[in-house]
Amino acid sequence: VRHLYICDFHKNFIQSVRNKRKRKTSDDGGDSPEHDTDVPEVDLFQLQVNTLRRYKRHYKLQTRPGLNKAQLAETVSRHFRNIPVNEKETLAYFIYMVKNNKSRLDQKSEGSKQLD
Repeated sequence: VRHLYICDFHKNFIQSVRNKRKRKTSDDGGDSPEHDTDVPEVDLFQLQVNTLRRYKRHYKLQTRPGLNKAQLAETVSRHFRNIPVNEKETLAYFIYMVKNNKSRLDQKSEGSKQLD
């Protein structure tokens, strides 16, 4: 049998995925109602390093300098999962904007026109 070396980061990542699967299938009823286990994961590992850095800068995430892409993606992913979102409000706002053929950028330009 051929063995391949797996770095500590990927070992921890694989272990965390395994733990999530165990929690989803467990019947102990310990899940809180605010954490929905059917929420799809967003694969932020597919993003470019520059995009991850811009996300980190926008949200002012504190990290040590010189992170590689995998470490940066893990940090961003952890933060992304913890952002509180009011789904009903977000969906209603999205549908409103689509029906009125507007975008968020339209609001910014309308606000600047009023200032002129």
